[in-house]
Amino acid sequence: MKVLNIIKSYFLQLILSIVAYLSWIQTIEIANQRYMGKLIRNRSEQDIVFVATDVTSGLEGGALAMGLICCVCIVMVVWIEKSKKSKP
Repeated sequence: MKVLNIIKSYFLQLILSIVAYLSWIQTIEIANQRYMGKLIRNRSEQDIVFVATDVTSGLEGGALAMGLICCVCIVMVVWIEKSKKSKP
């Protein structure tokens, strides 16, 4: 029974690690879409100017949510590992 619990915890850690990795990749893609879509070239000075947008504009909220999902998955992997080590 102890071996089965260890296998379950490793499987759960694997699933959480995969979800964390995929959410991190999605966060990077959302950030790239946001900054590539909001660059405006000033024709007179040839400088790049960023346009200010609200945090509620979708891309920022989506990136924040995916980053939080990634953080929670990482914390849960560490918590599962810590709880395995502390039991005698």
